[in-house]
Formats: sequence, structure tokens, C-alpha cells
Amino acid sequence: DAGVYNDWAETKLVISANNPYNPFGFDLTTMGANPNLFLLGRRPVEGGPRRYEQDVKTWYAAGGLDGVFEVNQRTWNWDVNVMSSESKATQTNTGSYNIKHINQALGDPAACAAIAGCVPLNLFGGPGTITPEMLAWISPIVRDRSKNTLSLGSANITGELFDIWAGPVSFAAGAEWRRYKGEYHPDPITIAGEYNGVPSGVTIGSYSVKEAYVELDVPLAREGFWGKSLDLSIAGRYSDYSTFGGTNTGKIGLRWQPADELLLRMSFAQGFRAPSIGELYGTLSRFDATIVDPCNNAASTTPKCVADGVPPGYEQANPQISVVTSGNRDLQPEESRSFMAGAVWSPSWAEDSSWASKLDLGVTFYRHTIDKAIQAPDAQAIMDRCIDTRDAVACASYTRNDRGQIVRFEDILANLGTINTSGWDFNAHWLLPETGWGQLGFDWKATWVTRYELINESGQPEPKGPGIEVSDSSIPEWSSTLATNWDFRNWNVNWTMRYIDRLRESCAGANGFAICTDSVADQHWLGATTYHDAQVSWRTDAWMKGVKVSVGVNNVFDKNPPICLSCTLNGYDPGTYDLPGRYTYAKLSMDF
Repeated sequence: DAGVYNDWAETKLVISANNPYNPFGFDLTTMGANPNLFLLGRRPVEGGPRRYEQDVKTWYAAGGLDGVFEVNQRTWNWDVNVMSSESKATQTNTGSYNIKHINQALGDPAACAAIAGCVPLNLFGGPGTITPEMLAWISPIVRDRSKNTLSLGSANITGELFDIWAGPVSFAAGAEWRRYKGEYHPDPITIAGEYNGVPSGVTIGSYSVKEAYVELDVPLAREGFWGKSLDLSIAGRYSDYSTFGGTNTGKIGLRWQPADELLLRMSFAQGFRAPSIGELYGTLSRFDATIVDPCNNAASTTPKCVADGVPPGYEQANPQISVVTSGNRDLQPEESRSFMAGAVWSPSWAEDSSWASKLDLGVTFYRHTIDKAIQAPDAQAIMDRCIDTRDAVACASYTRNDRGQIVRFEDILANLGTINTSGWDFNAHWLLPETGWGQLGFDWKATWVTRYELINESGQPEPKGPGIEVSDSSIPEWSSTLATNWDFRNWNVNWTMRYIDRLRESCAGANGFAICTDSVADQHWLGATTYHDAQVSWRTDAWMKGVKVSVGVNNVFDKNPPICLSCTLNGYDPGTYDLPGRYTYAKLSMDF
């Protein structure tokens, strides 16, 4: 599957009658008025797995000055800072294939023989029939290079302006300048479109930001019948982007402590996120998505499918569709609004008791709205929307050939519309009394997502929500972590459990097979998953300003992610679950 973006694409493929492995004795072709090759699939297991290696070199330099001065017997603190950093990376990929070389190896053997290194390719045999010589011709080593730089300068000042009835009004202000630059230099065969079938060019982009902010912390009341303290915080920020111009954002918060044991807080904030360099300037890249064509089989005769160019008797040849995505220079910044309200309870009767040294319990409600959210639209949702509504934008995203098969699918980054999400965060911290054997503590954090709604650019809801898996992404309804810590002298032992709630997805064409949980409802459940991680650390302050050595294992019990039927290639969602297998590590940290 090479897409339609170059001269060696699957839509221009010919397997020569003279190819020694062609069992039919005539040309097999995808071209012309009467093509006779519609789908030929072969997983070249002889080539081994796909591998990705990255070599990264990073440097960072920073410096600053700070000081203190007094005005009207009030102390003010100031600082100025500069920073510069650069990260260079070389990405090496193996296990994928050169589309041009595959076409040459499948074509006329005489033409292949005239090319140094070319040998005819056998796609008609079983495992083991692709020889090392064949692999040497079609298997490239691809090296891409990238570089990212950041330059920054900032100045800040903090102090107290004056006193009011409840205490001093605190003030902070500052300014910052940042410049981002990114480069991507693909391998020459990628530029030529020979690797994975999608040409990618050199990408170079940059932008700069100038910002200024002001913050006030105003004490409204202290020590009364209503409680211990009441504080108001106000903040404002102006940002000027070289790519988009200026914008203002703000935040207001209220903090009320009615008793020593209880803290209540609430805030409302505006946000702004400019597109990154990759989102603006990224070149074409390809991924394979599992897309179930709504017009498959009997549905092909419905008026909606006929209007989409689907002939009678159409059957989808392959649900794995190559989708091309890229950056978009027309992207606009995301804008957000957030509301949060929460409470923290630290009961005094638990502090320094026989069973606890400290106990904190917290809960927070959140509601976030993001306008002009930057995402690539879900490919399955695009196709469903085109068939259901004949939406012009959705229908322009893909192309069918005269047999109804999808031969081109573009899924470019866009400002999709609006994301509305809300839910609850819970946390608990329990520290047991210290003993001769050290001190034990527990930290629990959990999130309950009660709402997640994505409204696309056409004003229609996308098929995403809490507890739903769609196209390699999900928002679990419940997720939590429980960390157990034991501290003894210079040692720390940590055991962390990570829980991901079960998810629901479409069976993605696997209806009728045992792997589909409920074929009648076209519904498959990804079971709840719990990972266990362990780490042992030792720290000493005898050297320099501190040295810490840590060793650990993530996924101690080698838990595999649940099988995902709608996910591409690997059969699981790498954005939600860990890569399969244990991960061991060692770390050395030194403070100077």
C-alpha cells in the first residue's frame, strides 16, 4: 500500500508476466480500463519487526541576576534571566520498505537486471520465500535529522504594594521574550517519496513571542466568625506572537479557609495556545488507519453510497487505509476557558495520632472549554459524516477509484471546533507515624471524567466520549494511581499501581468473530488494566550538594495491553497503554 502520491504508488503497479514468481502467466496491473489486480497483501515477516532508534544531543545554558531593594520600608525582589538551548536528533528507521524498489522488483525482470542490486521479488509464497537478497534490495535504512532551538529572556519583580484592612496586597509583574525554531531534514529516499510512499520535504520554521504579566494577591479578610482567611487573586497576561498578533488572557481566583482543617478554592481562567512549529510547518506523513467503509457489501446500493461513487456489489478490499496528514499554516490559536472549584480537608484529629502523622483529603471539580481545538479529524468520523450528511468538507477528504475503493485519504491538522470536558479529581495523602524501621506513606490520585464532547468544524459531535476508544485514542472514564512509599534513612522504596478503566469500541469489521465481545451490538470491550511499577533509591548529601541513585522496573508483572480492534497495526492503543513488556532503568542525579 503506497498511496497515490508518487510514480510507484499501488494505483500504478504492474507485476510482470515474466516475473518468475507470478503464477498466472500474464501481467497483473492496477492501471488501465480493465485492471485485474485489486488487492495483494503480504506481511514480510522475513524482514523482522519495524525498529526506531533515536540519538539525541542536547545542550542548555542559562544565567541570571537577582537582587533586593526597599521602597517605603517595603522589600522588593527582582530577577533577570537569559537562556538558550538546542536539541539535535537523528532518527534511524528499519523494517519498512522502499516502494520504488518493490515496483522495480515486481516488474519486467530484464529491466530489473539492468539495475545494480535489483532482484525479482516473490510476493506469492509463504513465510520464508522472501530471500535475504530480495530483502537487501527493498529494505532501506532511513535516517532523518531534526533540530529544535529555544532562546529566552525574562525579567520579574515581586513585592508588597500597600496594606489594607486584612493585610498587605502582594504584587508581581514581569516580561518575557521567547524564540522557537525547528528544522526537519528527511532522508533522501523520503524526499523522493520512495519510503512509505509519501514524499516529505525539508521543514524549517520559527516564531517569536513577547509577553507581559501582572498578578495581585489581595487579602479580603482575616480571623472572624466566618473563618480564618479569605484571599482574592487576579492575574492578567498579554501575549504577542509573530505569527498571530496579540491576545489577552486572565485569571481570577478565590481562596477561603473557614477553619484550620478546611481549605476551599475556586478559579476562573482564560487560556491561549498557539500552534507549534510542527503543527504549522510539518510536511506530509502517512499512517495506516482501520476504517470501516459504511458502503461495504449490501449498503453499496443505498442512494447515499451511490452518490459517493460506489458501484453496485462493492466490497471493501482492505479496512487498513493509508491516511496522509501534515501541518497547516492556516491554523489559528486555541482559546480556552476553565472553571475549577475544590476543597482540601486536613483533619487535626488524624495529625500525629497513633495511626497517622498527617492526612490530607482533596476533591476538585473542573470544567474546560477549548475553542478552535487543533487536531487531525478522526478518519472514521470523516467518512461516516460524508456518507450520512454529504458534508462537502468531509467528502473532499478522500477519493475513490472507479471500483469504489478508497485510494486517497487526507487528514490534515485543523481547528476542529470546540472541546467541552468536565469531571472530578480526587487525591489523598496518608503519612504513617515514623518508627525505627522508617516511615510509610500512601498517595492516591484519581480522575473521573463525566463529560468529553468534541464538536467538529461542521457543528456535529464526533464519536468521542468518556470510556470510548476511537482510532488509537481514548479518554478513560476512571483512571487512578496509588503510590506506596517507604523511607528509611538514605533509602526510599516506591511501589506504584496505575489503573485504567475499561473502554468500549466498535468491532471494526470483526463482527461474527469470537474476539468481538458483542457482535450484535458491534461492541468490543477493552478490559480494565492495572500496571505495577517499583523503584529503589539511595541518596546522600556527602558528595557535592547531593547524589541520588535509582533503579526501577515499570510494568513489573509484564501486563499486556488489551487487544484493540479499531487500532492500527499493533492491535493496542499506545496513547493510553504502555508499550508491551517490562521497562527497566537506572538513574543517577547530582546536584551542584
